[in-house]
Order: sequence, then C-alpha cells, then structure tokens
Amino acid sequence: MATNSGYDAIVVGGGHNGLTCACYLAAGGLKVKVLERRSVVGGAAVTEEFHPGFRNSTASYTVSLLNPKVIRDLRLAEHGLRILERPLQNFLPLPNGDVFTVSPDNNEFCREVARFSEADAARLGDFQDRITRVADQIRALLLETPPSPSGGVSDLWRAMRMGLDMRRLGEEGQRDLLEFFTRSAGAILDDWFESDPI
Repeated sequence: MATNSGYDAIVVGGGHNGLTCACYLAAGGLKVKVLERRSVVGGAAVTEEFHPGFRNSTASYTVSLLNPKVIRDLRLAEHGLRILERPLQNFLPLPNGDVFTVSPDNNEFCREVARFSEADAARLGDFQDRITRVADQIRALLLETPPSPSGGVSDLWRAMRMGLDMRRLGEEGQRDLLEFFTRSAGAILDDWFESDPI
C-alpha cells in the first residue's frame, strides 16, 4: 500500500546496495523512490578520477562479492556489466622499497608469500580452504530471508534448516565462522601468519 508520498518504499542512499534493493522492490511491483545526496549513484562502486588522468573505484574491485543470482535477476550483463580480471588482486608497497603482490594465480601467490616467510607459505593453503568453506556458507545465507522470532511454524522451520546448514560445517568450521564474525581481519591474520606484509 502506498504511503502519503505515493511510494511504497523509499530507499535512502543510491549506492550499489540501495540500487539493488530498489530494483528488487520495483520488480516485486512496488513504487520505489531512491534518495541520494550526491549527483551520481553507485556509492562505493562509482569509478571516479582521483587525480588528473587516474580513475579508480573505491570498492568495485570486490566484485567477487556480487552474487551471480543478482547478476542474473537484474540482467546486469544486458545493461552493460563487464567484469575485467585484474592482473593483481592487491599491491602493497613496503617501506623498504620492496612490494608485496597478490596474484590471482595461487601458485604465484604462494611463491610471493614464501619470499617473506616459508612458514606462512606452508599455512596459506589451509587458511584459504577454511576461508572458502566459511565464505560459501555465508554466501548461501545472504540469499535467505532471516527467520522472524514471532513468525510462526514456517519461520521456526527456516531457523532449524539454517541451524542444520551451520552444523554441516563441523566444529572447526563453526569456530571459524564465529571467529570471522567476531574478530578483526588483522587479529585473525596475526594468529595465522608471521610476516608483516600479509
């Protein structure tokens, strides 16, 4: 039912999340208004010139977090979405003039880590496996409607199903999931790795 403003929903903020939300609401038949204080929409995903001749996006590099279902549902490829692979995932200049680079190729990345610590290179695969397992679980949860504490039988069933999904992670996976939600990335990396660049 439309409010006095004539809109069913008002989305405050025209960042990528707000725009996605507005698209889904509109696709569901609601009349939606998006409010954005800037003259451009897109939020952290906007590519802007930060120095004459140099353009960058604050967070578009995290496109791996963009769920394929959203890409399909909103037909983003039909609207011009083109994902370009970067030759490096990260580039960190170091105070001594050296650099630490993260390649999308796991073997190259492992060799780069080994330049700073053989022990860290040996632990890298286990760390990546654990992150992948937890990330897969979180990615699946992002597409679920959270159960309402007062929602009745269907919400109780949904909560039980989510609990069973978490249980499939096993104790180690559940600990990892809790750790990733409750600790900083720096603290987790400090526990796993010894070299400063990582």
